[in-house]
Amino acid sequence: MDQAWPESTRDNLRFLCSEVDSQYGWLQAFVSAPTAAMARKLLERQGYAENLCQRIEQACPEARNHKRSHARARFQQSLVEVASGLARLSELARSCLEQLIRVDDVQLVDDVVLVKSLRRVRRGILRSEMSLENGSLSLALKLARSREKLKRDSEGRIRALTGQLKKKRAPAEDLTHLLFVAREISQMGEVLGQLGEAVISATLGQSLNFERYASLTHLVNELGDGSQTAGEMRVDTLAETRSGSRISGIASEKPSERAVEKVSDKGNDKGKPANDKQQGSKAGESGGSKQKGSKSKDRKSKDRKPAGDLPLTSPEYLAIFKDGLGRKVEEERQGVERWHDIYPGIAPRILSHHQQGDSAALLIEHLPGMTLEHLLINESSRLNRTAQQALVETLHSVWTTTRRDKPVTAGHMRQLLKRLSDVYQIHPEFRHCGASLCGREMPSLEALIEQAAGLERSLEAPFAVYIHGDFNVDNILFDPAKQSIRFIDLHRSAYQDYVQDVSVHMVSHYRLQLTDSALRARILALALSFGQQMRRFAHEQGDTTFEWRLALGLARSFATSTRFILDAGLAGRMFNRARFILEHVLGADPERPADYRIPLEELFVD
Repeated sequence: MDQAWPESTRDNLRFLCSEVDSQYGWLQAFVSAPTAAMARKLLERQGYAENLCQRIEQACPEARNHKRSHARARFQQSLVEVASGLARLSELARSCLEQLIRVDDVQLVDDVVLVKSLRRVRRGILRSEMSLENGSLSLALKLARSREKLKRDSEGRIRALTGQLKKKRAPAEDLTHLLFVAREISQMGEVLGQLGEAVISATLGQSLNFERYASLTHLVNELGDGSQTAGEMRVDTLAETRSGSRISGIASEKPSERAVEKVSDKGNDKGKPANDKQQGSKAGESGGSKQKGSKSKDRKSKDRKPAGDLPLTSPEYLAIFKDGLGRKVEEERQGVERWHDIYPGIAPRILSHHQQGDSAALLIEHLPGMTLEHLLINESSRLNRTAQQALVETLHSVWTTTRRDKPVTAGHMRQLLKRLSDVYQIHPEFRHCGASLCGREMPSLEALIEQAAGLERSLEAPFAVYIHGDFNVDNILFDPAKQSIRFIDLHRSAYQDYVQDVSVHMVSHYRLQLTDSALRARILALALSFGQQMRRFAHEQGDTTFEWRLALGLARSFATSTRFILDAGLAGRMFNRARFILEHVLGADPERPADYRIPLEELFVD
């Protein structure tokens, strides 16, 4: 394995494997011919394996880096996991012996079956060292498969012992001790499985259990022409979702260098073919999706890379690997395929799909470009304006093409009420506590929502279009080379009011956590510009209730997004905006809908 082993860890791992193998050799000998001397040999070794494990842990400081964003940290983490697993095997060997010592009738011990299981464990111990040393996926897979083999051994023995207990053919106390031995054998298999997964993770540079690796192997084999195998791939962690799905980039271990296509905007702006969403900058806004939404980075202007300062190469991902619960992955697959039917060319292609038990995985086309979130934070005003214009033109095209002249209601207030408990869980200070102003009691947010819900029922959109459904700035890609827009993360797409996407998109600008006031002002100005262009689109379509629906959509998005924001100041400003909008819209005259105008200029400024 092409990894730098921390000092002394290679020798200590070899000593650890030798120590644990010796302990299982003594246990195996005791099973075949029980003697007090043999039992004493094993019991007296308590602490040896643990001490060697601690030495390895102390030599791997980067294993404590929870992000493990680079291969060295991932390798050290795997090394520590292997050492900890071997120390656990040592504990299980002693526990097994302690149960066997208590069995009075040694004839009840099925020494043939037990010795067979212990031999499996000893082979696993040898494979754990060899596979980690050589980076051998084949050995790691054999190691991971030990879990099922030892589980079968254990279950077979448990069935036999349980049958004897029911028939009362042997002392219950002896049979109980042997049942514990069978349970320890199953746990040994579980530990060996974890050791195999640790080696797989170290080899591929990404945390993968056996099930995930099986899915990856299946999909990679379907993807290629046979020239690449999963063992020749690099797996880069890109993002994790709050619903449990994981997103990874799949690249060849031998990437070919290529010049990045440069796009000049009068010599100032150049684009990178790097997909920021696929680089992990996820911050989902709607409906319980991404974990990274609560971890928006506190970015300063000095951390931004100049627009013209581009790398000569970028990650050449062959595909994006997304796996998780089968239901969630299936929603993603169906969402992408619907876009291909309804508006071809805007969604990535599904390269392969694999279902395994309750889990599933997709290989998705890797799209060139930058997420709008990356663009907003890192690139020039000119390139951002170019991207926004491309986005507006794309939306006009999508909405015109998919328009259905059938009124729809988005139900923004229903969505807000559904998520309000989650908001209060993160920000209990937002809960109404009988506040008053100048002696006048202020209505609770719930009361405002209830009133607005009644109003919303009369504010249908005059037509439906096919919307993204989670239209955050990190779910939209802009390719500067082609001046094109693409969409990703499409599991919530549906025919609905286009205001749903408009409001989510505008608030996803506001919620970016930034300390650079000038940068933040520029981003809010872009959000305002987008809203104004959407206002013009609505006017062209004769949509007389657009302003009302946009107000309710923004109130919903401002309020619900606070559940992902731990910054009390930013969350408070967003929550207060939601309340202000509801009070503003409820104070308007519903008999004159065309006269209402939401004060966007006051909302998108700090």
